[in-house]
Amino acid sequence: MLHRLSPIALAFALSLPALADECPNAQTAKTGFVLERQGTQAEVRPTADSFVHVVNTYPGGKKQDVIYYRGLFEISRFDEDGRRFNVPLSDLRSIFPLDSKARRAVTYAPAQPNKIAAPISLEITVAGQEKLQLGSCSYDVTIVRNRAMNAEGRVLSEYTDLYAPDLGFVLGRRYEEKGGRQTTVLYQKIRPLARTSPL
Repeated sequence: MLHRLSPIALAFALSLPALADECPNAQTAKTGFVLERQGTQAEVRPTADSFVHVVNTYPGGKKQDVIYYRGLFEISRFDEDGRRFNVPLSDLRSIFPLDSKARRAVTYAPAQPNKIAAPISLEITVAGQEKLQLGSCSYDVTIVRNRAMNAEGRVLSEYTDLYAPDLGFVLGRRYEEKGGRQTTVLYQKIRPLARTSPL
């Protein structure tokens, strides 16, 4: 009986390191990871030259392809409803590094295949850091406040990204509500994109 149990015990022991490695980190995130929230799944794949390709799958099966610069600035968004682009008019490389209290500004033009809108100025301010929990995984995130303005200086939108430098991606977003309240939208789970089955 002991002889029959030993292979099972061995397989269980070999699977323990895999369980401990379920949380993507700075090294494993380079091969991709999956984020989940309320039936929505995002497959995040870093690519060459600091770009990140994300495939969002929504309840009902709708899919969306999004390209980000370093997981923070959205470059393009393709889905069944159309194609949208943010054409950079500034050097996006100037956004990084996201040092404490750093302030950055970039300009871009929202575009669709048949038209280009007026340029928008995006002010980016680093407001600190905090720790964020996604399921059993914990990450240090940089608090990045964004304010988008038109050419006349009118504020079009304001929001705060919770950016995980180790993963190179935004794990949540905060919105200011009337009365000083905040709404935070977070992913709830994270796992590696590809898993290796235990022996």
